[in-house]
Amino acid sequence: MINRYVAAAAAMFIVVFTSYIAQFYFLLDYSFSEDTAVWGQLGDYVGGLLNPILSFIALVLLIKSLSLQNEANEGLRSELKRNEKSEKLRSFEALFFGMINSQKELFDALKVEFGQHDTEFTKCSIEAVMEIEDEIERIRDTNGSNEDVRKFLEKIDSKEKIFGLTRSFYIIVKMISDKLSDSHGFDYEDRRSHILTLVNFTDFSLLRLIMISLQFMEYHSTEYLRENKDFNEVLKEVGIDYNLY
Repeated sequence: MINRYVAAAAAMFIVVFTSYIAQFYFLLDYSFSEDTAVWGQLGDYVGGLLNPILSFIALVLLIKSLSLQNEANEGLRSELKRNEKSEKLRSFEALFFGMINSQKELFDALKVEFGQHDTEFTKCSIEAVMEIEDEIERIRDTNGSNEDVRKFLEKIDSKEKIFGLTRSFYIIVKMISDKLSDSHGFDYEDRRSHILTLVNFTDFSLLRLIMISLQFMEYHSTEYLRENKDFNEVLKEVGIDYNLY
């Protein structure tokens, strides 16, 4: 681009100088003067014609140079923003996957009391969730209301294990919404992918237990999850509903 402007300036100089020679030497038959004052006048003539043009070209080149510098700075700023976002994401994901592991440990330690007996599953709590689901079905089969189911869940959750698991899940979703918000340089797709990862990495039995809490329990955590648009979009995407019973 700059070479084109240099070539244009050189061409203008040649055109001006050639037209002067053609006019006075060939057409008017003037000879070359030996008077230095005359040559000075020639310089004034050429300079008077070329200076405005060359000044304009210099101004254009300066503007072009500033434009290129601004583009380079913009590229640098964009790269810094990308690096900053990547660093935030790495820091977030270290905490994110750590909390998923903690959630799994909480679920493995789930202890639910049914009647006069304690049913404890220290390694896998799938049976506990299945027993809860069976009892909810029995309540529904006898025309039990949501309030009846809620009272049943409160009774078996005297040690707030179900509440703790629901709250743990809520904290992870809230962290995704807060840390990956638009104001922090992220977008819906970033939040969606991490919520989807959370849903997929959560044991299906635990996920069903969370859905039971969302349907029947009135915690701050369940209210937040029911109203979280991003979370509900992901549930719709994977075909999960919290109105199952």
